[in-house]
Amino acid sequence: MGGQNRPNQLQRKVLEQLLDAYEKSKTFQGGNQVKQSFSVQIGKIFPRYQDDAEYDYFCQVNESMEELCASALVAVERERNGVLKKVVLNMEKLDDCYAYLGRTPRRQEQEMLLAVWEELSEKLFVEHVGEQSGKGGNAGDELFEPLRRYITAQYLRIEKNQNVEYYSHNLEEYRALLVAAEAVLENREEIFIRNFSIKVFHDSKRMEQLAGKLAQLLYQYGEFQEKDAVLEECGIVHTPTYVMLKGNVRLMLGGQKIDLSLLQGDIALSTESLKGLQDVAVLGARVVTVENLTSFHDYPAGKDCMIYLGGFHNQVKRDFLLYLYERNREKEYCHFGDIDAGGFYILEHLKRKTGIRFRPLYMDVETLRRYKEDRKPLTGNDRKRLMQLKEELDGRVEQGMEKTDYRDVIDYMLEHNCKLEQEAVKAEVFS
Repeated sequence: MGGQNRPNQLQRKVLEQLLDAYEKSKTFQGGNQVKQSFSVQIGKIFPRYQDDAEYDYFCQVNESMEELCASALVAVERERNGVLKKVVLNMEKLDDCYAYLGRTPRRQEQEMLLAVWEELSEKLFVEHVGEQSGKGGNAGDELFEPLRRYITAQYLRIEKNQNVEYYSHNLEEYRALLVAAEAVLENREEIFIRNFSIKVFHDSKRMEQLAGKLAQLLYQYGEFQEKDAVLEECGIVHTPTYVMLKGNVRLMLGGQKIDLSLLQGDIALSTESLKGLQDVAVLGARVVTVENLTSFHDYPAGKDCMIYLGGFHNQVKRDFLLYLYERNREKEYCHFGDIDAGGFYILEHLKRKTGIRFRPLYMDVETLRRYKEDRKPLTGNDRKRLMQLKEELDGRVEQGMEKTDYRDVIDYMLEHNCKLEQEAVKAEVFS
């Protein structure tokens, strides 16, 4: 190759496209009875090559392709005037092509990926891995369910010769992504993201580098309601979580009784403060979680115990709710949120994650009618999510599960093309 150790940019582009075509083919999968050839059109891959004003570039392409041809990695076909028409891959020089590009063959990559999944099999209980390793599997384990689903799906993708999701041809980066996902799902305490990163990788910035792709993977294969809040829901945070509450409730904290019914406002308990919690006694008949902060402040607690949820709850807020519920099981539990798809998804998420049968509060048809002037039209995504939720609720009824108390609200929203932010609900309704 004229003393070159590595291909130039033009050569690399041609060889990469040729190998991509080969690795996606039936020949690669071993299911083709007809001999295939793989080629790229020079005019398509290098449009400037056909521009008469680009003579220097024309010569550069010719020289680069001639070097590849001289090495026998490819053959070239020309027009009658000598202009290059296409470059054809030499199938007998596949190994040399991979070596020249420094590219790992697809089959070898797939084998390395299988080995990475095998390493995780004992904790993830992936059925495919369990069968291959002889370790068996436990599909009932929910702790690592998102990763179990993800890797099972990737086995199927490899069987179909499809690309593995979230793998960008860097095995160490991919391995780190799966290690991070495993650690996040296993986490059961609130911890700052940099401290968590040191704990897992001995590097304070590594988790932040992986965070975007990690959140997307867990969101796609888990049961998280918001992609941007996946890590927070698992207790990996940038700032401490505060549980804000007010109203008719009494706390025993650090040996002191704090009666919130005697206060005009609310209090916020940090993660550290909550460690000193000794008891929670709801003095009234009802516990109400509130989705948005403005509504939490506007809502006159009165006889209710009010808890600010802040959208989808995380581990700290969930643990507090469960602690409160264990000591106040006889109370009524309600959730007040936006009357839209997101608000009802938050309600369902709250019920599923805590096991507490929360009922919707001020999230009904009457409220939609009362604040008709404040309603907003549904977006296409709103309609899609509402229809999905409607199908899910109907499926539960068919299976003999609990009947929801807001199915009529969804029908009304779809029929009248409307939704309502909870901030529109005024204080007079609460009295």
